[in-house]
Amino acid sequence: MGSPTTTRTIGPRSVFSETQKRKVHHLFNVLDIDRNGQLQPNDFVNVGKKIVAQLQLSENSRSARLILLKSHRLFVQLLTDLNNPELTLTLWDWIAFFRDQIESGDCTILDHYIQRTSRHVFDLFDMNRDKLISREEYANMLFIYNIPQSLAIQGFEELDSNQDHFISADEMVAGLDNFFKSSDPEAKGNLIFGDWT
Repeated sequence: MGSPTTTRTIGPRSVFSETQKRKVHHLFNVLDIDRNGQLQPNDFVNVGKKIVAQLQLSENSRSARLILLKSHRLFVQLLTDLNNPELTLTLWDWIAFFRDQIESGDCTILDHYIQRTSRHVFDLFDMNRDKLISREEYANMLFIYNIPQSLAIQGFEELDSNQDHFISADEMVAGLDNFFKSSDPEAKGNLIFGDWT
């Protein structure tokens, strides 16, 4: 008599939708500061430099160096998550990473990326360090990424789920989670990086 076999039930496979692909493609374009079709360390460091300038910090100050370090570290961690030994990410690499994470059914790496990115983004946006992001802070930050104020305000209002006129760290995480994972074109958080349509 043979040993009993166990049957493992596998849930329906997640699909990386056209909506998700378009949002991720849009974010790539937002992050590609020099518009050369690749994400490279300079794209992230240049954003850090723009933030330092906007905050009117001395380039040699501890605060400025910390912003530049965090900006560079975000890119290095992204390369680690993608298991990419190069210092360049193509659009194909970028989209494939998110597609593979969504379709694998195991979003552990993606969840880690969302948590880390939301912490980094929140720290950059929270210019007065009060643990909340105001409408002005949000609009000023997105201006660095060439996103018009009208779209920034729309994104802010989507993220401010409790309508207290501020974005908390939890609201930022929820917004990023929706941005990457939701296939709903009307999901809250879709406009976090401006108009992706």
